[in-house]
Amino acid sequence: MKKAETQEQEFLEVCSSYDHDLLTGKKEMTLKDYERITYLVSSLGYSQYLQFLIGKYMDLAQADEEREEREHEIYLEYPEYYEDEGILEEEEKWLEEFLNQLTEKKRQYFENLIIESSSYQKSYCIQMF
Repeated sequence: MKKAETQEQEFLEVCSSYDHDLLTGKKEMTLKDYERITYLVSSLGYSQYLQFLIGKYMDLAQADEEREEREHEIYLEYPEYYEDEGILEEEEKWLEEFLNQLTEKKRQYFENLIIESSSYQKSYCIQMF
């Protein structure tokens, strides 16, 4: 089984029923849903599944990319933008909601994935600069 399929299967087994319905096509995904789900998937370090989602929801991915570019331009002129707009708080809330709906054992496993992924991302960024 390909890594993306393994990551997809693992995520679908633990995500909320609402997200499961979105990802299996039972409900239509909005841009906000896409932002939240791809943030969670990225936070877990599921890069292959993230690439699959980007390809599957290309229209939402493009809209998300445009939004991120606009936010970055605002941030360059207004460094407090993310904090003032509550963007970081919203992302933390998404992670908390995801983790809180898991059993204790699964929560520990996924918390570790998030920690490992963020450590990797930080070291990767440091190496780039």
